[in-house]
Amino acid sequence: MPTDLEALAPYHSGLSVLLNDNGGIIDDLMITKINNKEFYAVTNATRRDADLTHFREQLSGQDDLLQHSLLDSNGLIALQGPAAAQVLQKLTSVDLNSVKFGGSASTTVLGVPDVLVSRGGYTGEDGFEISIPGDENTVTITEALLESEDVKLAGLAARDSLRLEAGLCLYGHDLDENTTPIEAGLSWLVGKSRTGYLGYETVKAHMGNLSGLRRRVGFMVKGAPARGYLLDSETDFRGGKSQV
Repeated sequence: MPTDLEALAPYHSGLSVLLNDNGGIIDDLMITKINNKEFYAVTNATRRDADLTHFREQLSGQDDLLQHSLLDSNGLIALQGPAAAQVLQKLTSVDLNSVKFGGSASTTVLGVPDVLVSRGGYTGEDGFEISIPGDENTVTITEALLESEDVKLAGLAARDSLRLEAGLCLYGHDLDENTTPIEAGLSWLVGKSRTGYLGYETVKAHMGNLSGLRRRVGFMVKGAPARGYLLDSETDFRGGKSQV
């Protein structure tokens, strides 16, 4: 990955990308540094097969390491919104005020130990992603959260609309294997001191010369979210007008 993971403090996380040989994005993922030798990664479910194939290729001869590292028995739920901390605090022993944005804590939630609570989320709002050991525990904690009148179940499409509003990337829409981090507007996650990762030469070339590159940009539109939105020749573009 192009991100400088060594610079992360323990139990802090950041966005990164898996790159192919040409600097294209195989997947975007959240990485939490547990310690200098242990990292926790959350990939996109829709990219699971591609990600595992990539990991197996890079860890050739180390299949046991990969197999033992997969948390297939864990459930992952996202609690998002301005009241998220207030709701979750009632169920956990850790002081959530001490877990800042981008921070994580391994704690007990509703009596279930070894739950990893990460403050972040892909909505532009405050929130937490909660990794829970065991299906039964996942159901129990989810049902407990739903007892609050502030909490409602929502599918990924609902979160997607908030992601779009906040200008956050979605794999398959803004990111794919033919798009580099620079083209995607994610140059900020490329570590300045990082070299030698897959796709390094392409990413380095794109960083050094933006001329002629495809670039992800933001449009302010009226009405429906902009996925598939038909733009006319005078659509507002960040306060100005743009021929489309």
